[in-house]
Amino acid sequence: MAEKAIDLLVFAPGPNMYYLSGFLEEPGERLFMLTVPQSDDPFFIVPELYEEHVRRFSWVEQLFSWKDSQDARTVLSAAIKEWLPSRPSIGIDSRMWSRFLLILLAIAPEARYEDASTVMSRLRLRKSAREIELLEKSAEIADAVFLETLKKCGQGVSENQIAAEIVYELRRSGADSIAFEPVVASGPNAALPHYRSGDRKLMRGDLVVLDFGCLYRGYNSDITRTVAIGDCDADRKQTYSVVRSAQEQAVQGAIEGIEAQSVDELAREIIKKAGWGPFFIHRTGHGIGLEIHEEPYIVAGNSMKLAEGMTFSVEPGIYVPGQYGVRIEDIIVIEAGRARRLNKCTRDLPVLY
Repeated sequence: MAEKAIDLLVFAPGPNMYYLSGFLEEPGERLFMLTVPQSDDPFFIVPELYEEHVRRFSWVEQLFSWKDSQDARTVLSAAIKEWLPSRPSIGIDSRMWSRFLLILLAIAPEARYEDASTVMSRLRLRKSAREIELLEKSAEIADAVFLETLKKCGQGVSENQIAAEIVYELRRSGADSIAFEPVVASGPNAALPHYRSGDRKLMRGDLVVLDFGCLYRGYNSDITRTVAIGDCDADRKQTYSVVRSAQEQAVQGAIEGIEAQSVDELAREIIKKAGWGPFFIHRTGHGIGLEIHEEPYIVAGNSMKLAEGMTFSVEPGIYVPGQYGVRIEDIIVIEAGRARRLNKCTRDLPVLY
């Protein structure tokens, strides 16, 4: 904060609040903030109904509690009034709802505002040993659910049925919640990278992309595997082989000190050589931790150098419009200078009947 000349950080419920305070909650309509002065103790501004929750689950001791009958603008002004005359530089959480930012702007129009991520991204970029343990556990749950999901996939089963089974199995296996709505994309739907699921039933010859993850103690997992329903044709098998080789080359090349964009190029190189370059239409990966997508982004143009403790996905894909798609994704961590996969389940093409 001193380096960035930021006097006060203001966080809404979400990953940054959890990282700094130990309290995890979703954004809501009530004024709820963690404020962090540069040279003083942090304090919460909490709705009364959350006061005991925060005292129980957070290590931040100072609380400014308010009642539903009070006006949010009056409450916020009273809570931070001592900072307004002499603390004109405020870092704002990008997760904050605009209604609360507008209140803050009205209270302190003279302040200089900037994105709190200029401070927080550097703190969260390299994971501690404890964070990596939680990410491993989250990945372990996702791996186990993938193996269970293979038992449910087959001809005549709908994408929605499989998606529902994934959600159920994640919770049954110990997840606190899902990380995002599962992708179950079969046949031509698999050519849409962010397709979710629908009524289409799996058919013989389909490739099915399964992409899902969970939240465990605040930390995310994210895994993608592609499976075949019955024997698929030679073209689809060859495409799968190309994607697998691209992923393997990128993982092996993800070493400490290499630029993130170079890992992207390693994956893209294999796919281009096989003639599928125009069909790889997204970045190779994204960071993961308290958010499902965070730094470092494994993409062309990102010169950030990989460092010990960084965690991110490696997930090349090929998408043939109207026909099929293939993607393979693992989460990796940079340890002892090299990449280590957190996902352990097979990257062979499962063939299901």
